[in-house]
This record gives sequence, C-alpha cells and structure tokens, in this order.
Amino acid sequence: MTRTKITQTLKEDGLPGLIRRVHAGLVFRYHEIYNSRFDNAHAIDTRTSVALETLDFEHRHKSHAIDYEPTPIKLVEALLKPSRVRARSTTFLDLGCGKGRVLLKAAELGFDQLVGVEFASEIADTARQNLEQVFKSSTGVSWTVVSQDAATYSPPRSDLVIFLYNPFTHPVMEGVVNWIEAHIDRGYRVEVIYYNSQCRSLFDDCNRLKAEPFPWLAKLQLRFLSWHAAAKYVSVAGPGDDV
Repeated sequence: MTRTKITQTLKEDGLPGLIRRVHAGLVFRYHEIYNSRFDNAHAIDTRTSVALETLDFEHRHKSHAIDYEPTPIKLVEALLKPSRVRARSTTFLDLGCGKGRVLLKAAELGFDQLVGVEFASEIADTARQNLEQVFKSSTGVSWTVVSQDAATYSPPRSDLVIFLYNPFTHPVMEGVVNWIEAHIDRGYRVEVIYYNSQCRSLFDDCNRLKAEPFPWLAKLQLRFLSWHAAAKYVSVAGPGDDV
C-alpha cells in the first residue's frame, strides 16, 4: 500500500481497518504464489475464474449455480489432509469440480479413486484435459469427470469423501443432501468437507450427518489464511447400521 492509501484507510476505517486490509493483501499474495506454482508444475490452468453467464448453455439449475472460483491450493491441502487416512478405501467426490484442481490435490494426498461432477460441460471438458495432462503417465489413479446435475447424481457404491466449495444454492443442495442421506442408509460411510458453507443449515438438519471439528492446524489455517468458513460432517449410523 502507498503512503497515501495508508493515510486514507486510517482516516476512513481506523487502525483495525488498516490491519484487516493489509492482512487481506498478504493472504491474497500468499495464495497467488502457491496457486501459480501448482499450475506451473503441472502445465495446466486452474487459476482463471469463469462466470457462468459467459458460457453458452441452458440448464434448469443454471441460476442456482455459483461461478467457478478455484479453491486456494494450500487450503485444499489443509482441509483434506485429515481425511487421507481413508484414501485407499474411499472414493473422493468433488461436487462442482470446476477445472479439477481439488481432484488433482486429492490424488497427491493419496486418493486413487476420483470423481468430479460439473454440470457446465465446457468447464468439465477443461477438467478432463487437466486430469489427462497430469495423469497421462500414471496407472495408479482411476478418475472420471461427469457432466451432470449434482442434485440428481447417483454416487458410486463405496464410502465417500465429498468436497464442496460453495458450488450451488439451496435448491440444488437439497437434492445433494437427500442422496447423501440415502447413500448412508445403504450402509456406506460418508464424510463431507464443505468450504464456504453457505447452505450449512441443510447439513446441520440432516439426522444422518453430524458436525465434526477440524484438527487444530486446519483451524489455524482457516482462521488466518481464508476469507471463508468451512464445515466438516461425518455419517451417523442408524439402528442396525455400522457406518
């Protein structure tokens, strides 16, 4: 910040406002460095945002979807690390997977069964290209990107770790929570990691999910390196279940 800008901020917002603005600028630069390194290392582009209104497609839920904004790679790492103990026995599912950044990071953390769901076919094509680029010489990872409405998606018959970065609003999320609940009723274990959890109340109200705190290190990173809150849920066994 220039001296003039600092003086203006102090006059308008006081010292707390100046501290917030400086912190936000530092956080932005921190994430830009690691996001650029990630894309450059893989020779891909997951950094560029996409406004859905610029894409030529029609869908009944288009108005309920959120524009593509990539999740900061260091936050992806912080949020997923605690779940990697189940990586080899679980399907990693990214709902609203965008260009595939989170799927790629999940693979780096040990998940070898990856599924992305992205209803905007143009963005889904970019995700496929990115995953093909990275996994072209890898035989240990099974992946697919599905161009489908997340509300009506049928998950694979396996335990799931589900990631969401505020991909859509209540009308779509209601359908997602419904099939998650049905999946748990079939006896599968489900873990949900929800970043920028705008529809959190739907998960809080689901009696087959319970909120679970993140480890202290992830909490610390969310506190100081994020603009958004995150929530984590794990499946709750019903009568006669072993989830």
